[in-house]
Amino acid sequence: MKKKIILKLIVVLVTIGIIYEGYGMIKEFTVSSRNLEEINTKDLSSNDKSIAIVLQNEDDSWEEATDRSKWPSKEDYGYMGAECTDSDGAKIDVSTILKFDLMTYHATIDTKNSIYCTLYFAKGEPALQKLQETGGEVFAGGGDHTTAVDGMYRYKGTTTAVNNNYICFGTSNKDECLANPDTYMFRIIGITSADDNTVGLKKGQLKIIKATPSNTSQKWGNREDDSSPWDSSQAKNHVTSWYNTNISGKQPNGTYWDSIVTSQKWYNADQTSTPGTVEPKTSQSAASKVALMYGTDFTNASTGTSSWLFIKNGMTGSPSSNEWTMTRYGLNDRRYWAWYVLTDGRLTYWYVDGTYAVRPVLYLQSAINLTGTGKSDDPFRIRSMNNVQ
Repeated sequence: MKKKIILKLIVVLVTIGIIYEGYGMIKEFTVSSRNLEEINTKDLSSNDKSIAIVLQNEDDSWEEATDRSKWPSKEDYGYMGAECTDSDGAKIDVSTILKFDLMTYHATIDTKNSIYCTLYFAKGEPALQKLQETGGEVFAGGGDHTTAVDGMYRYKGTTTAVNNNYICFGTSNKDECLANPDTYMFRIIGITSADDNTVGLKKGQLKIIKATPSNTSQKWGNREDDSSPWDSSQAKNHVTSWYNTNISGKQPNGTYWDSIVTSQKWYNADQTSTPGTVEPKTSQSAASKVALMYGTDFTNASTGTSSWLFIKNGMTGSPSSNEWTMTRYGLNDRRYWAWYVLTDGRLTYWYVDGTYAVRPVLYLQSAINLTGTGKSDDPFRIRSMNNVQ
């Protein structure tokens, strides 16, 4: 009798071992982490937990990778975000259970509940390559695309000549972007040409500026504060609040968009003559993800007296269409003055408690892939993040 019981117990244990072996990968993936390419399609389902891998096609449609031949490689595809639901179909806050490391390409799902997660991946061209293909004469010095100014390959030209540097941020859907330009439309100032370890920038990072200004005017700071520091600037507080609401707080995939923006220091030195081609690098701010354009960004985008970065009547009536830069004047009796763009497109300076327009500026991670032509009706879209350098 005892022998039969022992034999039955051995059979049960062996059976359990076989089942565990069969679902080992999904269990490990579900509660810890694993390289995506190590997981086979057959391992991605069980009775109470399942994961779907979905790829974006060139026409923006989505297709599930139902077999190994369609599996996304990190050389060609990048992670776009995820959605998860519980057993009743109710959406779950992805940030509470799922993390995808863009550096190592590891997915971590941590839950013991019944869930269904869909991970989205997409394909595109490397950012610099795409800008070179579509930039024409206004990008980085013309046809050879090799002229770097102050650490960046830039767009340079008049408001009419530069019409191919529009980019969507906050959505990868073209129709959504075009329907809500005040929310999603940005423009590319340039792409970094080399590492800048002083402020924490890497080669290949896009610098983008919101295409339209905030709907309220802002003070740069308080003239009673002799140092007029950027880190306590009212303009900085405003664009930070905008970022927290519209990027990191965006649902359901704010985590994805926030992860694309880098946090680094920003130059905040004093400029006592009209900003030229090189931003003063004697002072840096604290690290943050959002700021304003430099005075030199505006100058480097100019052809003669015209700059595509200038938005004529970008804000009509009140508030004024004058626009702050984050570059201070900061010398002697003008130490609490900062540079701004006049309504006629010239740079000048004024007391920091003037109320002018502001536009958030972001640096994006390197190794971004893009699709689109950069035109206002076909803006660049971020299709993937390939193993960030």
